[in-house]
Amino acid sequence: MLIFHIIMGSLVFLSGIGALAFSKGDKLHRYSGNVFFLSCLLMAGSAIPLADDPTIAISSIYFGSTAWMIIQRPEKKTGSFEIIAFVIISIICARYFFIAITSSPSFMTTMFYIFGSVAMIAALLDLNMIIRGGLSGAQRIARHLWRMCYAFLGAVLSFVANTSGKWPEFIDENLPIYLVIAIMFYWLFRVLFTKWFDKTKYMIS
Repeated sequence: MLIFHIIMGSLVFLSGIGALAFSKGDKLHRYSGNVFFLSCLLMAGSAIPLADDPTIAISSIYFGSTAWMIIQRPEKKTGSFEIIAFVIISIICARYFFIAITSSPSFMTTMFYIFGSVAMIAALLDLNMIIRGGLSGAQRIARHLWRMCYAFLGAVLSFVANTSGKWPEFIDENLPIYLVIAIMFYWLFRVLFTKWFDKTKYMIS
């Protein structure tokens, strides 16, 4: 199971890079995104029996699945999947904060507060989308974008943790993490606050 998990993690890493690098909306981007989604599910699924606490693995499945599903749904549509996803991320959010509150202060305690805060934002956005009856246009693309990037960030965090101490001294081993976060915010700003979406008529369907 561990070897399978590592193989799927490698696919997540490579396909995630491809999805970010290829022109948004073209065939290579879509192909890379589909490979990323499937390998993300398999990687996180295989991590559940390996982990002492499967919360992070389930969270990765949630973010990858909701990012993928939004481009499968027609605009302004929701269904039972979105309701179930909202319930799951709400439970995950509560679990993260419970772990953080009941743990002794440490680096991981801070990380669980961060994970819990992101999960809470995701839950609130899910609830907002359900109440509104779905998303359209740039907001739909933004939902797909940040959730895919966050799922990819989880794989990058795992990669950095497992290669800690093996990087050349002149390279900050956290550089991949900073790059993914920077790319995510760059595209969120470009999609939501510029006319890029209108000019390119970038529609995922």
